[in-house]
Order: sequence, then structure tokens, then C-alpha cells
Amino acid sequence: MSLEINNEDLETWRAKVAEYGNRVWESHNLAELKIFLSNLQQTILNSKINDDLKLAVNLKRFPNLGQFLADLCNSNDIVLNSEIYDLVMRCVLLWSVKNPTNAFEEKSTSWARTQIRKTVSYYKQEDPCSTLAHTVGCNPDQYNSESCNKISKEISVKLQDLPPYTWDNIAGMMLPCRSMSCEALRALSLRCVPLLKVPGSHHIIESLLACHASDSTMEPLHPGFLNVVIESQCNAYSDGQCSIELSYHCQTALWNRYLPALEREVISLVKTLIKRQPWLSREHAVTLINSRFLPLACLENPTIYAAVDNIFQAFVENTQGSPDVLRIMDYFSQALLQCSNDHTAQKKSSSICHMYPLQYRSLVNLLLISSQGLPTQSCCLHLRHIDNILDEITNNFSQHQMNQQEMYDLWLILIKWPTWYYKAIEMILIADWNQKIPGLELICWFNYPLHSEKHDCLKKIMTSLGGSLRQLVKQSNFLMTDLKDAVLLANQNADCSHVMNVIQPMCQMFVMYSKEGCKVLQHIVGLALQKKGDANVTQQLQFLVDAVELMYHLNGYNKSIPSSHIIVKQLQDLKKTCLDNILSAGDRDRTLLRWQTDQILQSCGFAERCLQKWSVNK
Repeated sequence: MSLEINNEDLETWRAKVAEYGNRVWESHNLAELKIFLSNLQQTILNSKINDDLKLAVNLKRFPNLGQFLADLCNSNDIVLNSEIYDLVMRCVLLWSVKNPTNAFEEKSTSWARTQIRKTVSYYKQEDPCSTLAHTVGCNPDQYNSESCNKISKEISVKLQDLPPYTWDNIAGMMLPCRSMSCEALRALSLRCVPLLKVPGSHHIIESLLACHASDSTMEPLHPGFLNVVIESQCNAYSDGQCSIELSYHCQTALWNRYLPALEREVISLVKTLIKRQPWLSREHAVTLINSRFLPLACLENPTIYAAVDNIFQAFVENTQGSPDVLRIMDYFSQALLQCSNDHTAQKKSSSICHMYPLQYRSLVNLLLISSQGLPTQSCCLHLRHIDNILDEITNNFSQHQMNQQEMYDLWLILIKWPTWYYKAIEMILIADWNQKIPGLELICWFNYPLHSEKHDCLKKIMTSLGGSLRQLVKQSNFLMTDLKDAVLLANQNADCSHVMNVIQPMCQMFVMYSKEGCKVLQHIVGLALQKKGDANVTQQLQFLVDAVELMYHLNGYNKSIPSSHIIVKQLQDLKKTCLDNILSAGDRDRTLLRWQTDQILQSCGFAERCLQKWSVNK
């Protein structure tokens, strides 16, 4: 039966503990302390009349109880004695509250957790490695960092000593692969997680990613290890920095073996281009995509390209073909093509068209050809070749030789490589076509891949609209009502609701080629965006910048735009108006306006350079 403990008994033992300090306790004193702690625990438990008042009552009854327990936690003899340590921890835990409701309970809970951490950690002093560190001539932080770095390198070296080739029963040959048992590899990768926070940890990551399980088809690396590596790359696109810098080969190995890492990479890219930097220009977006070498990895590893392609397809299906997703797919394809044209990439990768099914390769080859520098007549001829292929496919579908899935796959190819689609829209305004617009089949397929019955309706609308706009773009002076009537007439047909997908880029081309387009820019932008009134200044500036970037994408610098000086002046005036609006806006609206304008202004410099080069071309 336990005895009731009073504050006088506690003070007697507190003085005795203070007297012993860190000296060795005698066995009979330890036995007496054990009995006392057991009685103390029961006394505190029996005093719990009301849980809400428990801490306050005990504190009044035993004012120095916390100091007594803290002194016990600082004694090595007490901590090493399992039975007494257990009783000490039980008393300490009586000060911990599961859901603290006030500042006193939060403070007592924090104190209890501190005592527990202190007794289970080997850090008995502020700098446990200080003595050894000073002996070798460095501070403790440097010593810890260098020691962890050395451990990391030694593990990497030992992993690299494994046989570099392993016999594969399925392939029937030796494959370049370092193998270990699944259990050993999982345990090792888990133990290496703390080392990932040390600079130079990429060595051990690269070595572990090169290893595979010899006795299992499951992923042998521990999810905790892989998740830490993935999380270290999550700000690569938004901030341009990673907490762990991985080499290209290390990134490729990670994407090849662990699909969630590749999914996270693509999702991070999409988030950056849609949420964090939605106004990023095409040139800067392509540079950003190539900065992580994902396009190069796709070219060198068809399995990575297939996975990325499936991820983008999932985005298209889940967003019902969102323009933002289609824009990012266009940027990614441009980065892929740019990487493929690089001399170093050509030596290590296969052609892009080989990544597609055989029946689509002739079309892909035509879509991959750059339109920059080609004369108008050559562009028209190229578009007619594309039209012939698509016309043949349409006939096959009408004869039930193709199913809808094949048609959908073909549409996905077209939206990945939309350059010639926009070139076809440009040809509507500037080419000499008599009866049939070059690229008309491509325009129909791009907007109605699974509804060939709507193609004839869209062709008639495009022929009528194209004829009207081609006449207006040549006129020195035109009435805005003529342009508005032509666009509204084209948009009235309910069977071709996607015609606005063509009208917006066509209006951008119209502004670039028309001598008077900039004078009524606010009306044209409002018409292209289907606004009831005129567009605001920010929308006009974005529309004009997008128009210049699209023109550069299609023609490069090798283009003559007679009205370039007028567009430059309009661009500068819009920039000035945007900045004036920021200064005159209230505090609440200023932040949003500044964010939007700053993003657009980053693209204005490139647009102005393009216009200046076009103005000197003849």
C-alpha cells in the first residue's frame, strides 16, 4: 500500500538528489528513491479531483516538483536505471496535457516533452563534438558536416564496387545494373535519409538510384528516401533552386524508375506556368522547361516521353482541353524540338517522329518542319500536303477504317505541334488563295477531330470570314463595323461554336498586318475576347505582346511588317498607361495590378526587339 507524500518529504529528497549530483548512487539509496517515486506518482494521481484543476492543484501542493524531476533527468545514474527512469518518466508525463487549453498547460506540456527529449538524446552538452572538433582544428559544425559528407562518399564508393552488370533472365543477357537484395536496399536507403540534408548528398542518391533489387520486381528503395528526394525538387521551376542539386543522369534515373517523381515534375511545371508565372513569354517558357533537361530526357528515353505524354493527356481530359494546358503542351513540344535540333542531342537521341506510331509519322514529319524563313508560296504548298493526309484520314474514318480512339490520338498529335495550324490562319490573311484556303483541313481537324460532319460548315465560315478579313487588311482605312459584322456573322452558327478558337489568333494576325489595326486595338481585343465592351489596358497590352510572340514563332526575325513602328508606339503607350494605373490605384487593387503588369512587362522587351527588327526588313 502506497504512502501519502507531502511537500516536506519532497524537499528532503530534492536536497538529497542535489547533493549526489552526477556521482554514483548507492544501491540502497536507489531502492529508497524507487519507493519514494512510486508513492509520489500515486499521491499525484489520487489528487486528481478535476482534470482541469490538476496541474494548478499539484503546483500549489508541490511548488518544487518540476525542479526535482528535472534534477533526476540530469543524473546519468538515474537515466541508466530502467526501473527508476520509468517512474521518473511517469511523473513527468503527469505534467503533459493532450489538448492544452491555456498558456499554463502549454508551458507544462512543453516542459515535459523537453525532459523526455533530453533523456533519450545523446546530446548531453551543447556541442557534443566540440572537443574532438577542436583537436582536429575545426569548429563542431564543420566537423559534423565533413563527417556526414565522408560517410556519404564511403557508402557511394561501396555501392559502386558492386558488379556493374547483372544477368537478366527475361532479356537473356547481361544488363548494366548493380543489384542487391530488396530488403538490404530498402533498409540502406531508409538509413541514408538523414544524410540527404548534408551538402554533397547527390553522390549517395545517384549510387542508390543505380541499384536494383535482385530478388523482387517491386521498387526496392524506401518511400521515405524517394519522397525526400522528390520534395527537394519541388521548387525547381518556381524559384529556380533545389535543396538537393541532382545531376542530369541522377534526375533521369529517378524519373525512369519512380513514376511519382516524374508526375511531380510535370505537375510542378504546369503549376508554375499557370498559377505562378501565367504571363511568361514563349521564349522564357521554353528556356524554363529546358532548364530541368526534361525534354532531353524524353529524347534519350522513350519510356519517359511516353509517361510525360500520358500525363499531359490526362490534363487535357480532366480540364476538357483547357487553353492553358494546350499552351503548355505547345511550349513543351517547342522545347523538345529545340533540344532535338541541338548538335549534342542529335548524337544521343533518336528522331522525334520515331516516338509515334508508324501510320502517323509522315504527318509528324510535316508538322515538325519549321515555318520560319519559308516564303508564302512554300508555306501554302506545305499546308496542302498536310491537308491531303488529313483528307485521306477523314475518308478512312467515313469508311469505318478508323475508330474514334485513333482519331483522338491524331488530334493529340495536332495540338502538340500547333505551329502549322497558326500558319494556316496567317495564310488566310496574306496568301493568294482563290477557292480553297491552304490548311483548311488542318483548321477543321484541330477544332472538330471527332465530328467530321461539322467540317463542311466550318469550311464555309472560314472561306467567308477569310475573304472579308483579307480585303480589310489590305485597306488603308476600314470601318470597325465591317470587321465586327464579319466576325459576328461567323460566330452566329450554333453548329460551329469553336469558331472563336480561330477568330482570336486571326485577330492577332490582323493587328500585325493591318495598317490601321492599332488605332482600334481596344475594339479588336474586345471582339476577340468576346467582351460586350472594349478591352481594358492590361488586356490590350497582353493581346499585343501575344500577337508579336506568335508572329515571331511563325516567322522568326525574317519578316517585314510595315506597321512595326506604329505597333511599337502603341506598345510603349500601353506600358505607360498600365504603370500610371498602378500609381493611381488604391492599396487593395495595386498589388494585383502590379503583379499582372510586372509579368507582362517582362515580355515587352522581347516584343519590342522583334518589332524593331521587322521594321528594318524590306
